[in-house]
Amino acid sequence: MQIGHLGRIGIGWGIITVLGIGGFVYSKRSVDKNRYENMKIRERMRKSNVGDYSVESPRRFDA
Repeated sequence: MQIGHLGRIGIGWGIITVLGIGGFVYSKRSVDKNRYENMKIRERMRKSNVGDYSVESPRRFDA
């Protein structure tokens, strides 16, 4: 069975469409993963900065 000119064009468009959607999904997952990691880091920083701190420091910083 021979594929005509329009058949080849259709197959090409189908491959390009599938690869484009696959690339978009892959990049979206990558961006979401990085965003989630950054949110976890920020949350850890926020939690580590909670507590009672004394105003008086044993060290003196005189300029």
